[in-house]
Amino acid sequence: MNPLILCLIVLLPINLLVTLDLFFTLSKIYSLLLAFSYFGIIVSFVQYRKHLPLLIFGLVALAFSMALLGSLATEWTTRESAILTGIFQILPNIGEHMVGVGINKNTMGGALTFFPALLLSLLFDSGSFTQLLNKYIHWRKFPDWIYKFVILLILLFVVGVLLLTQSRGAWLGALFGAYVLLVWKDKRLLWLIPVGLVLLALFVRSSSDGSLLGFLYELDQGQGSTLPSRIQIWWNTINIIEDFPITGIGLDALSVVYPMYFKSFVLPETVTTLHHAHNSLLTVALETGIPGLILYIAMLSCFGFMAWHSHKRARSLNRVLIKGLVSGMIAHQVFGLLDAFSFGKYLGVTMWIYFAAMTTIFVHRHQMIHTQPHQNVCETSLPKSTQVRLFLRSSGIWFVFSFIAITFSQYNIYVSLLVALFAGSFLGWFVVSDYLALVKKLSIANQKELPAR
Repeated sequence: MNPLILCLIVLLPINLLVTLDLFFTLSKIYSLLLAFSYFGIIVSFVQYRKHLPLLIFGLVALAFSMALLGSLATEWTTRESAILTGIFQILPNIGEHMVGVGINKNTMGGALTFFPALLLSLLFDSGSFTQLLNKYIHWRKFPDWIYKFVILLILLFVVGVLLLTQSRGAWLGALFGAYVLLVWKDKRLLWLIPVGLVLLALFVRSSSDGSLLGFLYELDQGQGSTLPSRIQIWWNTINIIEDFPITGIGLDALSVVYPMYFKSFVLPETVTTLHHAHNSLLTVALETGIPGLILYIAMLSCFGFMAWHSHKRARSLNRVLIKGLVSGMIAHQVFGLLDAFSFGKYLGVTMWIYFAAMTTIFVHRHQMIHTQPHQNVCETSLPKSTQVRLFLRSSGIWFVFSFIAITFSQYNIYVSLLVALFAGSFLGWFVVSDYLALVKKLSIANQKELPAR
């Protein structure tokens, strides 16, 4: 992940120069740099199998803290249910009292999508967590049922707050992530896919015009009919991306730029204030340009390939954690189809913590397999020259793909976005493959030196 993070850092000064909202962009850059620090600390600290319980405790504590923050600081509003209104009146809004505004419900819902699948995966653990934990607790045995009971309570708490957010995108993401986890655990659940498609076809046919779009419009009527407006926002956002494919408009600067583009000369007061594109990929492309979009997709691709390589030879607890991390990340990306967590989003630090957790499982995978610390640590301490070589190769590919995608944007922005999607996926695969090749080469060289020594 280091080459991708370094390439992103290269974009930040440019992003700061082009923004029209210096204050908000600078705050997002500070937040992003802090997320990089969390990433580095976690990967450096969690190196051996004995550290896995601490990592899991940290993730569970993060889930509880995020749900607690949501219950105390979310800006709860509803016009549809007297029961929900009563609940929201009981819940305090410390955000509104402290800074004048609470956390947006959709934002909190998106932050919580990471955790249901992870907590559910930990519940499916067959006791490997407590077995490993008991190796380091000599004064008594830690019961597995207490651990599972605490996980269950936190899962219910997270799901409860997630339901209160009334974020359909977050609900959809959490359900999809949980389904991916269940299918990963038992492939027989794949039969639910054709059943779901049949039910969807029946519901679509029962809509007013019998089309999928008409069905989605009807489904959206109870929520202020936001789907048509989001489609219009995506269209408008793509038009802005077409004008700023290289640099983007700056982190969190859309609220300034959007009115400049779509303000009516006849009714100027009717312009909508928009903070993001209601789609994670479009928001990243809008704020950091096509090169930033390629890096974002590459990080997700890198995350997936690290999980695939680590899962092949992982032990039971490692597999449980990998499944939970992957399913949680998928859940959040499904949420990102309807809403957005751009670079530097304050609650988006969870994504970087997930990146760090998967990276430490992958980079320290040999130490994570053995209970006792492994002696061969060459994989976690590559020579500086090797790290520079890895960065130069990755950044070179990123630059070439960015140039190609930007060139296509002058002819067809949709082709440019599609090129960025494939380029980012390839770059993520290349980073992982190149790292593995360098590690293998270094390990063989070390083995040849041992007899001589």
